[in-house]
Amino acid sequence: MEELNDITLRFSPESLNLLNLCLAIIMFSVALHLKLDNLKYILKNPLSVVLGLISQLVLLPLLTVGLILLLEPPTSVAMGMLLLAACPGGNVSNFFSLIGKGNIALSIALTSISSLVSAFTTPLLFVFWATTLLPADDVHDFHLPFLPALGMILLIIVLPAFLGVLFNHRFSKLAERIKKPMQVIAFLLLIGFIVVALKANIDHFINFVGLVFFLVLAHNFLAFVMGIGLGSVFKRPWQDRITIGLETSIQNTALGLVIVFNFFDGNGPMSMILAWWGVWHLISGYGYALLGKGLLKSVAPNEIH
Repeated sequence: MEELNDITLRFSPESLNLLNLCLAIIMFSVALHLKLDNLKYILKNPLSVVLGLISQLVLLPLLTVGLILLLEPPTSVAMGMLLLAACPGGNVSNFFSLIGKGNIALSIALTSISSLVSAFTTPLLFVFWATTLLPADDVHDFHLPFLPALGMILLIIVLPAFLGVLFNHRFSKLAERIKKPMQVIAFLLLIGFIVVALKANIDHFINFVGLVFFLVLAHNFLAFVMGIGLGSVFKRPWQDRITIGLETSIQNTALGLVIVFNFFDGNGPMSMILAWWGVWHLISGYGYALLGKGLLKSVAPNEIH
């Protein structure tokens, strides 16, 4: 584990600029899906929205803290887990909610809200739990300056989302035509970044990804179950439960990687937690969607539409 703690992933400034651009395009394309109906849904169904945000912003960090206390991973791995839990939901959750017959309006609302508030919640949650869990000397090595982090997230998350909403309002017909191509472009850029990053750091990934594989798998699965469970406790429709589970288990790992590369010098263990979660939630998200769809058919067939 000492070797794992010592590694730093190699990324060129061009690669980081590509990741920032990719994240901005993703947020712009997500915002193109926002319509007045989404706002109406939030006003008419506040409980499911509130539960989804609690699951993501409160329970997921608490789950992460519990796993860290139970497993006692190295500090850098623990910090990667905390940063992951502090990130907003990933936009691919909308796609998996569609596959799993979840509540698409709820999914879009949760992704959008968590992304917009992430400028404050991501650095606040990370700093709070890091200073709560770790000795002061360790926290000093993982210091996240609030104002620079706030400015960066505002620039690559909130501003593109605002511009997307504005564009959709002013040019609704054009927005309808370009939103799918924009998502494809963003996805291809993200894949390109992953390929370039993997090529530059293939030795580290081969040597150490196995050490975080099962940790990420368990963390991700428990996040999904927790989201489903919270919706079940409050007897929400099954479509809402599926969506809350997906929103809790699919995180915006690209934002986490941007933070690691900009503020933590590409810390290897932190990057690997985020990068592997970003790969794994594409696989697990599809599985969770199929599982949710099967449960919906068996226990609440009348909710499928």
